[in-house]
Amino acid sequence: MFPDNTVLVNFAIINRMDLLSRLVRQNGRWCATVARECERSANVPGLAALDDAGEIFGDPLFPEPAELQDTIIIRNELAGPGDGPYQHLGEAETLAIVTRRRLTCFFATDDAEAARLAAKNKIQTADTWRLLSLAYRQGWLDADTFWGYVQTIRGQGRRGPRGVSDRQSFDKWLPSRPAPA
Repeated sequence: MFPDNTVLVNFAIINRMDLLSRLVRQNGRWCATVARECERSANVPGLAALDDAGEIFGDPLFPEPAELQDTIIIRNELAGPGDGPYQHLGEAETLAIVTRRRLTCFFATDDAEAARLAAKNKIQTADTWRLLSLAYRQGWLDADTFWGYVQTIRGQGRRGPRGVSDRQSFDKWLPSRPAPA
């Protein structure tokens, strides 16, 4: 799994890098730009848990020259009016590396446009909510804890699961757990 910094920050906000590590199952990688973004984010008050990301994702992959060119093209495709020159750079670099190297992986991103481009290139994606849903289905967290994470992340001005506005809509959205074996 390759992360985008937004997903990493969400797991740091709820202080559950341990859960992210469990989901990744020692199959984490990341690109150099996301590693740098994460390092900068770790200096933000309340996000020190991001210091654990290096242990989860290992040494960053650096883009080769053709991947750098692809990164610029992809970043320009992801950027909107008013976006700064570094916005979407981590997502673009990840997509360039994964596509050029033909890596089989998941891309963990909350960026809808990056997810769309990933799907176009046959790269599977998962956002924060899909990852937390998987942890819930595995029995690694209960519904009340999951709801608390939704509230905590939203409390930081970040988006929650689509269609979820209150506990009732959350309970309807919540995936069902498989029956115990």
